[in-house]
Amino acid sequence: MPIEFRLPDHLVQDVVVTHAVPARYRKLRVPVEDTTALFLSGKWGALLKQKVQVADSFYCELYAEPAADMELLLSVSEPVIIMQTMMTGSIRIAYAGSHMQLQPGKVGMQYLAPGVVYTISLTAGQHYRSVYFQVPVAMLEELDDTYPQISDMLHTLKNNSGFSAHLPYIRLSAAMRSEIEKMKNCPLTGQARALYYSNRISDAVIAYLDTMHRITLQDSRLILLHEKEIDEFIERVDKCPEEYVNVEQRAHALGLTERALENAFKLKLGSTVKIYILQQRVEKAKQLLLATMHTITDIAMEVGYSDPSYFIRVFKQTEGITPGRYRSDHSAAI
Repeated sequence: MPIEFRLPDHLVQDVVVTHAVPARYRKLRVPVEDTTALFLSGKWGALLKQKVQVADSFYCELYAEPAADMELLLSVSEPVIIMQTMMTGSIRIAYAGSHMQLQPGKVGMQYLAPGVVYTISLTAGQHYRSVYFQVPVAMLEELDDTYPQISDMLHTLKNNSGFSAHLPYIRLSAAMRSEIEKMKNCPLTGQARALYYSNRISDAVIAYLDTMHRITLQDSRLILLHEKEIDEFIERVDKCPEEYVNVEQRAHALGLTERALENAFKLKLGSTVKIYILQQRVEKAKQLLLATMHTITDIAMEVGYSDPSYFIRVFKQTEGITPGRYRSDHSAAI
């Protein structure tokens, strides 16, 4: 299977690996025949990786319980398009000078490129469970005329680009959650299992693309009517990211629903309002760290965080290092 999760080198020295899943984690075990399970543990925490080949695709689950802030490395041996669902936990994925934040209860589609290392940041004390399955390219090619949003992704894959691409992450519906659970608990074997999985994957992919397509059509009309106001709002966030924003109130002030405003941000900027504000706050903090001698506490206040500990955690989740480390590393480079 082309997808692989691994620990960074400095954690590999402190790992106990077993194919036997401990009793306390057995409810997480994928009960499909031929599933490969690997349980890793150490002072850093615990990790359960599970994979199974399904038809011409694969199904993969990842569960993590970090005891300390840590990173996982994701790579692929060949170009692949996956659907990914965050069941629990919020993660940051950094790759090739870019990054994105994945929230619990969301599902999206992503192209993964060989030769690119995707760094997944995990926070101590949280529990993470995510599901991945491969989307057959032939299926997407058949759907291309109906859902033009996938054209760029298919073009990127066919050219084996080293750049990553993804479609918006949207709320995981009850119907799609049901399809994923059906995949996880399939009792069939042989050709019957292959046909069953092909149908389940098709249903999940079409449900995702259709939901995304309908949201885009509905909200794009409203967004066009209020484009000037939305651009002014974005400009205000860029200038003053420290200001508190109530998304629901701001949306109503613009004559939009909260969902429409969120989708406007996704279409224009590729992220939600909350994540974009967080990113802009971190960018402002980075400027202040290098341009001033203000304390971390003062900088936290200047970018909108009254709790410096929370600011440090947000900064580390976004940048991979603490504000103090960022200042020392970049000041030395200058």
